[in-house]
Amino acid sequence: MRMWAVALLVVALGACGKKQPVAELTKADGPVERQAGTGAWATASIGTKYYLGDAARTADGGAQLTVTGGAATIAMQPRTILRFGGTKEDSQIAVELGSVALTGTGEYGLDVGDVKLSGGTVRIAARAGGGSTVTLDVGDAVLTTRTGETIQLELGASLDVGDVVVVRNPPDAAVVDAPVADAAEPPSDAVEPVAGDSVLEVTGKKVELLPPGETKWQALPAGPGALAKGAKLRVGKGSSAKITAGGTTLDLTGGARMALTGDGVLFLETGVGRASVPAATKGKVGVPGGEVAIEGTAQAGAEARIDVNGREARVTVARGGARLVGTGGGVLEMNRGETATIAKVGTIRVIESIPSFYDFAVSVGASVQLHDPKGATAVQFKFGGKCPEGGFVEMDKNSRFQTSKVSGGKDAANMMVTAGTWAYRLRCTKGGGDSGSVGGGRIVVLRDSGNRPIPKKAATNEIRADGRTWTVGYQSVLPSIAVPTKGTGGTFKLHVATGGAEKVYQGPGPKIVIPAKDLSEDHTYTFWLEKDGVKDPKVSSLKFEFDNTTPQVYIQDPVNGRPWGDEILVRGAVLEGWSASVNDANIPIDAKRLFKVRVPKPTDARALAIKLSHPQRGVRYYLRRGGK
Repeated sequence: MRMWAVALLVVALGACGKKQPVAELTKADGPVERQAGTGAWATASIGTKYYLGDAARTADGGAQLTVTGGAATIAMQPRTILRFGGTKEDSQIAVELGSVALTGTGEYGLDVGDVKLSGGTVRIAARAGGGSTVTLDVGDAVLTTRTGETIQLELGASLDVGDVVVVRNPPDAAVVDAPVADAAEPPSDAVEPVAGDSVLEVTGKKVELLPPGETKWQALPAGPGALAKGAKLRVGKGSSAKITAGGTTLDLTGGARMALTGDGVLFLETGVGRASVPAATKGKVGVPGGEVAIEGTAQAGAEARIDVNGREARVTVARGGARLVGTGGGVLEMNRGETATIAKVGTIRVIESIPSFYDFAVSVGASVQLHDPKGATAVQFKFGGKCPEGGFVEMDKNSRFQTSKVSGGKDAANMMVTAGTWAYRLRCTKGGGDSGSVGGGRIVVLRDSGNRPIPKKAATNEIRADGRTWTVGYQSVLPSIAVPTKGTGGTFKLHVATGGAEKVYQGPGPKIVIPAKDLSEDHTYTFWLEKDGVKDPKVSSLKFEFDNTTPQVYIQDPVNGRPWGDEILVRGAVLEGWSASVNDANIPIDAKRLFKVRVPKPTDARALAIKLSHPQRGVRYYLRRGGK
């Protein structure tokens, strides 16, 4: 039980079961608001209590909240939204916007995991793609993610935490270029490489060799050569080197240093290297704390990027497969697109993995919008025969694919898609190279459970004939429009014109209503008032705009996370114009826009996808997962 959960229990024992606060507003540098559950936001003053399910919001100034019992303080930055979720036994804070600093000693629940602080401070910032970035500013802290991974936080290092964990090192952890002298002309005593141990290709003027048993680094000329067993190599800024030994090629950039062991194995000591082997062959590269073994397929080679710093070696598989072996006995099999690290002490940690399962399948070429309570969906991209020798999917925030995530396969590829809008494309593996795009689309994942109530009937919006242009947002049904009249007594007429046609509505006031049935979202209207035959000179305009944030569907069942039987009850409601289906079978919708049906549980996908369709609004999928 976490620190503030303990405090809640102690208070509750003396309060006869009354609802107890989890935090209190103790300082404010500007306006602060409180949202009770999903209700409206209200101004919060010093001393305002926050309960489970509540949220706090700051404007241009910061604020400080004290956790019940004084166990911790939460410093909110300007323009931040913080929500207190979970249960009494498992309370959590979630930063939905902006960032906070959590200070205290004890164990605290976050929506992305549990953090154990020892007189420390961690900053928690919301990520645009979902999840949070956690940074240790002071003291000691250990983070246990929702997947059970335990991470010792380091001062200044940041972790992007969601369904996967990405470590971002502090600036001073970068590899510094090796101190190589500018060898414009190699000295006459430059060492000639010994042939027969490896093949070496030097580019640039700042590559140096340390022969076996020697202590003096000596410059190497550009061009081909060889490297003796037991020798070392370092590469300076603006230069590069390629070494092939035992069938493995290691490409080095500036700042890298490597050795060729007595067994003829390439060993990357520091810096960035690209290890590769041809098709149908194996190879390996040693790193501090273990080794990286790579293996090509029958059709294509394998490639991995290795980045070694003072603490660990970070490995990302670019082609083929890889296996990490730590000196501590750990072994990790890796696929294309996955990233992991080997620490100097030999421990292995997964940073980004390709899921072996999928929640939702999509055929390459389709674009879909997914409403997922989890906010991250394991998507299987089906190739549909486009790549006979296999292929890989690239996914990025934009269609330039400059920093894309990658996953490969023979007939399909799985990928974890977090909240946001993503572009994807499929490329085929062809012998030693890759094709261009053979298909693609867009994936939108929204963190949405689909259980917000939908409007029961169309609204009536009031606008004024004051010479302005009015834009009225609507959900699925256009609202009626009410226009107040000016003054009292007499006869009022409201003139409404569009497309060369005019319609007049008459009444005594104080308002004249235009029925929704007389309006269309496709038109822009001009309107003005007339009293006792005298036209008001102010002519106004009216247009409609669809409100995409308003719920279009309400899914009552199944409840996400509840165990499934052989059949699943699907029940809910939709607004006018929407249809529903599961597994390509239409769900009947009655006159009250309600639907109810029982469907078989999924056999391959882990999630049930409820498809909602609208002729103008498109298609959306609402996902539900069963519990254990």
